Parts: sequence; structure tokens; C-alpha cells
Amino acid sequence: MRNRSGPFADKKASFSLAKKFFIASAGFFIVALGAAAYFFFGGANFISSRNIDLQIVAPSLIDGGSEAQLQFIVQNRNASELRLVDLVIEYPAGTRDPKDPTKEYPRERQSLGTIEPGRQLKRTASAVFYGQEGSVQKVRATLEYSVKGSTAIFTKESEASFTIGSSPVSVAIDAPSEVVSGAPFAIEMEVRSNAQSPTESVAIEVQYPAGFSLQNSSPRAGAGGLWRLGTLEPGASETIILRGILEGQDGDNKVFRFLAGQESDETSSRVRVPFLSMPVTLSVARPMVAGSISVDGQSGKTIAAQAGRKLQGFVSWRNNSAEAVQDIEVSLALKGPMLERGSIESTAGFFQSVDNSIIWTKTQDPSLARAEPGGGGSLQFSFATLPPGTSGTLYSNPTIDLSLSVRASRAPSGGEPQEITGAAQSQVVLASAVSLLVRASVSGGVAPPRAESATTYNIVWSIKNSSNTVGGTAVSAVLPPYVQFISGGEGITYDQSSRTVRWSVGDVKAGVGYTSAAREVSFQISMSPSQSQVGQAPQITGAAALTGTDRFAQVQVSATAEAPTTGAAVLPK
Repeated sequence: MRNRSGPFADKKASFSLAKKFFIASAGFFIVALGAAAYFFFGGANFISSRNIDLQIVAPSLIDGGSEAQLQFIVQNRNASELRLVDLVIEYPAGTRDPKDPTKEYPRERQSLGTIEPGRQLKRTASAVFYGQEGSVQKVRATLEYSVKGSTAIFTKESEASFTIGSSPVSVAIDAPSEVVSGAPFAIEMEVRSNAQSPTESVAIEVQYPAGFSLQNSSPRAGAGGLWRLGTLEPGASETIILRGILEGQDGDNKVFRFLAGQESDETSSRVRVPFLSMPVTLSVARPMVAGSISVDGQSGKTIAAQAGRKLQGFVSWRNNSAEAVQDIEVSLALKGPMLERGSIESTAGFFQSVDNSIIWTKTQDPSLARAEPGGGGSLQFSFATLPPGTSGTLYSNPTIDLSLSVRASRAPSGGEPQEITGAAQSQVVLASAVSLLVRASVSGGVAPPRAESATTYNIVWSIKNSSNTVGGTAVSAVLPPYVQFISGGEGITYDQSSRTVRWSVGDVKAGVGYTSAAREVSFQISMSPSQSQVGQAPQITGAAALTGTDRFAQVQVSATAEAPTTGAAVLPK
């Protein structure tokens, strides 16, 4: 008889055992899968989501800003009950709570409890929908439920669409499809009531694109930048005109967004209950003849300068068209309460005092007679601003507005002569004038001071500030080696290693020292002169320096005060 033991027999037995285990596992998986399928889709006691109906009944057209009612129908066609059922409703962006239209209403959850086999439930929900007239909105509903013997949560979803009809108000926009970069243009809005009853607290909000500067509007916007139209009677309308300048590259598309709605808060800067939102796209074109302004070597929309100084400027122009231009006329208008009218000058231009403008033509400058494509030039001018407090008047956040206009004539090949124009605007913001004064008085000891004898002094720093709030203000001075710091008032600190006295002032409001009391602080020091200082008037402190940031002009401002000496110190009475 043959012996069947050995390594080959062991391997064969192991393989047979693994094969049996695999077959058994596969069989168990198939049985489990079948049981699961039977549990969910078959059998009298199991649940199938296909046997649950979730229907949304919504109007096909819903007027914007009006409360609408939706109906949700749920039916359980399974042979077993649905437990812990919730209906979750998701509304489109911009939907508002009908109980409080100032609140957004993104979703709502309703508890339905248990739904028995064969039972049908009907639920209603209300919301206020907003959107552009004609836009399609969607409402999504999700049924969340669990089943007996399981802790899992199952879902059934459905959605419905509807169209936004007319809103309580309509907005008609009349705007150019294309504007020239840097040239003024206007947008006209007509706001009309579509409601059958008066619409209260109507407000218009405009969201501007980057590069747009609003020059003026009619009527002017109220607090927060909103146009508050009050109550609009049925069929009534109001017109709003915006005038501004749009800067951009040739071919840029800029989007303005106009929102109409209700806002009763007079201080709010946003329409919290919008009826509709209308986007308007404007294309930016490069001007055929362009202009630019620079003052004291700075250019751009905003230029910072010190008040009370004479400022040098240049206007530049360039022919961007494909043809030569001729009869170029350049005009610069200056406007601002702190403009010193008698100081306006130009080497080649003519100053018109009636409107504070300078005009350059080919009569004054022959280079303006004709310019080839790409040609251009620069023209010089200067003006001065009044010192703060001139004639007893102090202006807050003062500016000088500069408006440049360039006109020329061109004759396209085979065409009639055309007038082409360009424009540019800059605003010179005048930084506040700050000043620092130092006073010293003897407060104890020997006066006048004697060698090797201590004398105490009271030092007072005083700040004046003219036009704009100056933030982050600080004053500092270094004490001589023969002086010792004793104490100081609020905000005064002393650094022993650098021997520096520092006053952290913070914000200094406009008008301090002019229309209100100056900001002051005091500190005390002790001085013991040396024999080598006999016959001299040594310094009590070093020179004081003030630094800060003009919050309006967004520039650094500074001031200094000479070092006080023993000779200038006030003696006690």
C-alpha cells in the first residue's frame, strides 16, 4: 500500500480547505445580498423607496416679492410604516421668511412623525420668492425617514420648478453699451410700481464694478448710499440718474448690479428685502485721444499733497486713433474751497478766472495744430492751496478737483471730419497740518540752575491739528545724560536704555488747537548741571518729534519742536 503523507499531500489538503472556505464565503455573501434586496424591495414587511411618493405642487408663475404657498404630498405604498419622518424643504437663494421678510429663508424642516402603510399626508409651506422677472427657480424637497429594526436614515428626493413673474416694482435701465475709459457718462433708472396697493419703503441699491467713480446723481443718494423712494403708489414711477467715470482696459466688460426692494432702516447701506436684481454690462473702449494729469510727480485718481504749498503739475495728451488729428484743444478745470485762485499759472495756456480753468490751443502752443497717430505732448501748470485757517475758516477733509478735457478733429479717409474727445480726472487730497509746541517751566530746586545742584522742570507738549484726523500719533524726545526722568502724565512712557520719553497720543481729531483745545501732556525731569556748563544755557530735553498718519489723505505727517533750554524755561512766580 502506498503512503499518501508528505509535503505534496499537505499542500493539496490546504488548497482544498481554502477552496471550500471561499465557496462558503461567496455563498454567504449571495444569501446576504438576496436578503437585503428582499428586505428593501420585496416582501410584505419590508420597505422600498420606490413605494414612497413625494410630490411638490407649486404654481408655474410666482410674482417676485409676493408670498406663495407650496403643497407637498407624501404617500407610503409600502406594507410597513415609515418612522421619524421629516420633510426638508430647500428654497432658492434670495428666498425670505414670510413672517419676517428681512430674514433669509434657505431651508425649512417639518416633522411628519410616523406614516402608516397606505397613508397619504399633505403639508403646506409658505415663502416669499425674489428674482429677476422671467428667471426660473427650483424648490427641492427631501423626505428623511427610518424603518423598524434599523438606526439608519433613508431619503427620498423631489424637486419642482417655477418662473418668477412681475415684482412689486420694476426697474428699466437706460445705459450705453460702451463707454470710453476716463470719459463721463450717465445711467438712467426708471423705478415703477407694479403692485395693486402702495409699496412702502422702496429703496434702490447699486453695486458698482471696480474702476467706477460716481461723480453725482439726481436725486442724491441718502445715508448708506441707498436711494430711498419712500412709498410708491400703484403705477407711480421715479427716475434716478447716475453720472460717473469708468476706468479700464480696452475691451474690458464691467458689470453694474441694480437691486430694488424694501429697506425701512434709514442707516442701512444694503437692501435687506430685495424684489429683483438686474445686472447691466458695459464695455470699456480706449479713447481716440487720451489725457492724463500729474501733480508734484504723482498721478492717478487720488494725489496727496501738503496744504499751503505751491504745486507743480503737467497734463499730457496722446492721439490713439489711426489717423492724424488736428486743432487739438486741452482744458483743465480746478475746483476746491482751499484753491488759491490767484496762484493758477501756465506758461503757454490761457487762464479763465470765470471758471478757474486753463485752456491750451494751437494759438498758444503750435504743437497742438496737428498730431500724427501715436503723437502727443505735455503742458505745464501750477497752483497753490490756502494755508489751514485762512480767513478764520477751517475745512475738513479738503480736496482740489482737477478735470481734464481733450478735444481734436480727425478726418477718416474718404469721410467727414469728426470731433473726438478724451478726459481725465484727479483729486488732490490735502494732508492735515500738524504742529508741536514745547513749554518748559521751573517747578522746584535752584532757579536759575547752579552747577551740581538739582533743579526740576515741568515739560509740556502741545499738539494742534487742522483739517483731518491723524491716527497713530506719537511724540518722542531723548533726554541729555545730565537729566533724569521723574514722572509723566497719561500716555507718557520712559525707556531707560535709550533715554527716550514717548507720548502715545493715538487719534488727534481735526480742529484740535483751532476749534477745540489743543492736546497736551506734561512730564517732570530733574537736572544737575556740571561745572563745565557754567555760563551756558544747556538743553533740558532733546528736540521733540511728532509722527502720525493722515487718515483722509493716507500719508504720513510729522512735526518737530526745538529742544527747550534752561534759558527759555519759565521761572516760578
